[in-house]
Amino acid sequence: MDLLVLEASVNLSQQEREELNRLLDLFPEYTSDYFHKTTALAQVGFYLEDDFNNETLPEHIRKKTLYRHKKELGQSTVTDYLDHFMRTLFYRPQFAWALTVLMTIGLSFSMIEFKNYESNFRYLPLKKIVMEKTADDLIQYPWHSRTNDLGPINGDIVWSDQQQKGFIKIAGLPMNDPNENQYQIWIVDPLKHGQPVDGGIFDVNRTDKAIIIPINPKLPISKAVGFAITLEQPGGVVVSSEPLLLTAPKERPQETFPKV
Repeated sequence: MDLLVLEASVNLSQQEREELNRLLDLFPEYTSDYFHKTTALAQVGFYLEDDFNNETLPEHIRKKTLYRHKKELGQSTVTDYLDHFMRTLFYRPQFAWALTVLMTIGLSFSMIEFKNYESNFRYLPLKKIVMEKTADDLIQYPWHSRTNDLGPINGDIVWSDQQQKGFIKIAGLPMNDPNENQYQIWIVDPLKHGQPVDGGIFDVNRTDKAIIIPINPKLPISKAVGFAITLEQPGGVVVSSEPLLLTAPKERPQETFPKV
C-alpha cells in the first residue's frame, strides 16, 4: 500500500518500481493507479482552499468543482444553483448569444413602452394622483353641462399651470364614433390667448365607469381660468364653432369660450 501511495504522488525509484510490479503480480486485485483518483481529489481540495498558492485552479474550474461537491452532499444553495446556471450560460456561446438577443428585444419593448407612457391609459389614474399630490398651483373644477341633450354628467378637471398639464375625469358622456366625430378639450387663458387653446381630442368608448383623459395643450398656458368640451370633426379643429357641451367652472368667463 505504501508503494501504491507513493506511486500516485511522487516518482518512484527504479528499485521501488520493480518492487511494486512484483507485488502487483502477487496481488492482482490492485492496480498501479489504485490511489490516483484519491490523490487527484486531495490535490483539488488543497488548491480550492489554498489562497496563497501561485498555481491555483482557474476560477471557473474552482467554482464548478465546488458546486458539484456541494450538490453531491446535498448542500447546494439557491445562490449556488444560480451561479452555476449563469456560468454555464456564458461559457456556451450559443446560449450567450441567445440571451443577448432576448435582452435586446426586451430593451426595445421597454423603450417603446416608455415612449408610450404619456398616452398609455393604464397609467393615467396614477399620473393624475401624482399631479394632485405634487402640484403647488393645482386647480380643480367640477364639470357642468351646457345643454339639455346630455344626461347626468359626473367628473372634474385638474390642472397645473406650472406643470403645463392636467387631467379630466368624466362619466356620462355618450360614446362617439371616431370616424364621424371626436370630443375636444379647450383651455381658456385670456391673459395670453384671445381664443381658447386646443387641449387635445379624445373618444368615449365606455359608459359604465368614469374615464380619465390627459390634457395636452398645443400652446403654452399662462393662467388657465376655464375649460370646455365640444364635439368636433375627427382630428379636432383650431377654432371651434360647435356648441359647448361641458364647461368648468360653472361660471363661464365672459367672451373667452368659443361662441355658441
